Amino acid sequence: MRSNANGSWMWGKILKLRELDRSYLKMEVNNGKHTSFWYDSWSHLGYLKGRLGDRGTIDLRIKENALVADVLSNHRSRRNRLVIFNEIEDEINKMRANISQDDDIPLWRQKDDRFANQFSTKKTWLYMRQSQPNCNWSKGVWFSQCTPKYTFIAWVAIRNRLQTYDKMQLWNATIDTVCVLCQEEREICQHLFFRCRFSAKIWETLVGGIMKEAFTTDWNVILELIANPRGTLTEGFLLRYTFQTLIHSIWRERNGRKHGEQPKDETVMIRCVDRTIRLKLLAVKGKGKKCFEESLRIWFGTRAQSSVQSEV
Repeated sequence: MRSNANGSWMWGKILKLRELDRSYLKMEVNNGKHTSFWYDSWSHLGYLKGRLGDRGTIDLRIKENALVADVLSNHRSRRNRLVIFNEIEDEINKMRANISQDDDIPLWRQKDDRFANQFSTKKTWLYMRQSQPNCNWSKGVWFSQCTPKYTFIAWVAIRNRLQTYDKMQLWNATIDTVCVLCQEEREICQHLFFRCRFSAKIWETLVGGIMKEAFTTDWNVILELIANPRGTLTEGFLLRYTFQTLIHSIWRERNGRKHGEQPKDETVMIRCVDRTIRLKLLAVKGKGKKCFEESLRIWFGTRAQSSVQSEV
């Protein structure tokens, strides 16, 4: 029963697209045996049933299930009071003069409103869809071997949809919007990641050795760097994965403090995130890709470099 219900629902959705489909398909009439007179677009007048409605079959005395071939052989032309009916009669007479023994040919709309006798799913989709600006940061969020729950939180943060205090203030004007991590500034997404003193220190400790002189806490610059890493493939993977893991961890710590849990200091957070990343690198090491094989070694190297820089 469920299968039948799902099938009916799917076909219902498809049938709603019939009007849209008709604008992308027309018939080149030869013998007329494969073209519906009322439901196919076979002339410049387009879909006749949609233009004339149920009354058209009565006024033209042409059956609703008639094919173009039936009309060409049986219909008697006559003049009508309405212009549209006379135009249809003219189209029928033109078809009679050009009839052949070849089969009718379906034509599909292509670019620039041209039609071709070959259907292309790609071309049809590109023609139908509404073009949108390219999403420059998508490659930095959706990548091979990412962790779904970290990716999801990073995606929500980039879309600026996390329920930070500035968002909550819109429906509760009395709420305290001070960041619970640093107690210094108003909590917005760009502050939380990574202008906040608390998160900035963790970010610098974890990725300072990877980003080197390109290190920054500016949210927009970071998004540009994870979308187009400047280093090797391995460093790009480490930067992207650390970015997502840290967003998830900081957001979880923020929510924990908000609800009265025991806060963790920067050292504990660094150790937890570092352990999470090491376990991930161990898991991907045997995937057969060079960038994963050397990821753990490079991570240890950059962590050691970050520690030296912090001490200096």
